[in-house]
Amino acid sequence: MSIYRRPKDGVAAGDAIPFAHQGVVHLFHLASPANTVKYPERVRTTWRHACSKDLVEWEELPAALAPGEGGAPDADGAWTGSVIESGGVFHLFYTGHKLGAKHPQTICHATSRDLVHFEKDAANPILSPTAEYEAIDWRDPFVMWNEAEQVFWMLIAARLRNGPKWRRGCIALATSSDLKTWSVEPMPFYAPMSIFCPECPELFQLNDHWHLVYSRYSEDAATICRVSENPRGPWRIPSREAFDGRRWYAAKSAPYGEGRVFFGWVHDRAGDVDTGEWLWGGDFAAPRLLASTPSGALTMRLADEVANAFGPRQSLKVVSLSRQGTEAPRRKSLKLESNGGFAWEVFELDREDYLLSGRFHFHPAPARFGLLLRPDDDLTAFAVVFDSARRSVSLTRWPAPLDSFWADLVDRSGETREVDGPRLVEHPFEWRSDGSGPEFQLLATGSVVEIFVDRRVALSYRIYSGARQRIGVFVEGGSMEFTDISVQYQN
Repeated sequence: MSIYRRPKDGVAAGDAIPFAHQGVVHLFHLASPANTVKYPERVRTTWRHACSKDLVEWEELPAALAPGEGGAPDADGAWTGSVIESGGVFHLFYTGHKLGAKHPQTICHATSRDLVHFEKDAANPILSPTAEYEAIDWRDPFVMWNEAEQVFWMLIAARLRNGPKWRRGCIALATSSDLKTWSVEPMPFYAPMSIFCPECPELFQLNDHWHLVYSRYSEDAATICRVSENPRGPWRIPSREAFDGRRWYAAKSAPYGEGRVFFGWVHDRAGDVDTGEWLWGGDFAAPRLLASTPSGALTMRLADEVANAFGPRQSLKVVSLSRQGTEAPRRKSLKLESNGGFAWEVFELDREDYLLSGRFHFHPAPARFGLLLRPDDDLTAFAVVFDSARRSVSLTRWPAPLDSFWADLVDRSGETREVDGPRLVEHPFEWRSDGSGPEFQLLATGSVVEIFVDRRVALSYRIYSGARQRIGVFVEGGSMEFTDISVQYQN
């Protein structure tokens, strides 16, 4: 099995542009030049290309696009866009980035007959910002065929020229009958007055509902969704708007089965340490399948193809830290009693890359319960916390970063300057009240950790530190039984 994380040459992977064609998923994506860290060098990106028939085994193909030279509109980067097929021709629309130009971001075009070799349009750029929009933000074109209106649509990440500075991010709409000549509508397609710029937009229909997906790096950063019964809106905010956290970013999808397959990337950190600066680009998370309920709510789970590609299930070896015991035999279930306090157990794994699964059982629900990721003997760890009072599930750092005053008294290492906060990812989450609590899958590959709960919710993060071959469970303020616990390793 070889989950596609980044190109084989090791450069950072960025924004996904998935495209499904004749039973093959093509993952176009941005990639930074080798040995770059800072802007603008790191974002002088090319379009890389990998494909798969099963989401497990991937073939790398030649790069689809490279930046131009000299005065070309894409001389400083070929940025995000989309791919569409029409009349046997594959049309690739992308963002041309040119520092110092009147319009630093413009819409460019390339075509291909074989979906491998693309030729740039001599007319590039084909579309620049109109008078209603700011000159600098005009990117990430998403092109689709609107069957009802019998016209091609292009959604563009943009900003209104007027309005509150931090809130005038919007999505512009251009239309075309032939994918060559485009007309920008004078009114924005979507302007919520709540975001700096909605990046990487896409629009699709599932179960009679339309879903507008985009990524925001301002406010509560994440890839998020809006829902409507009409492709032109109005758009409502669902009860759980984010698919994951701020470090699973710029995610986009392609049709797959009865739903969609999503790809998002997890940021690198400078120096490969938990205190390093977050960088643009990194590793792709595992492919995820998105489905829609009849009400329009969306669920996200690890692709079954990926889970089924792991080896046989094995029970786990327990290290009884909380009771100061010795190494116990392997087991696949255990019960914890906290007696009003905190109880835990730690498992020792055979390898650091694995897929762990299990289920929680309780009655009544304890105050908090969950998983400990890579705990040491002092229980310094990252934790997946189910919180009864908050009705939420979160990925949390233990111990939490201290405020600067207390940090000066306790720790002068600077490790408390973490912008993500103690709850690194958090989702509203209701679990069943019949005692059969949530089930989980935990996928750990190198420093990328992904948690999936009840085939509905995902939490991802980059974790460099800790004991990579340890995983724990805990309960606070009640009792808990953990069952069907097993680990699988890559074949």
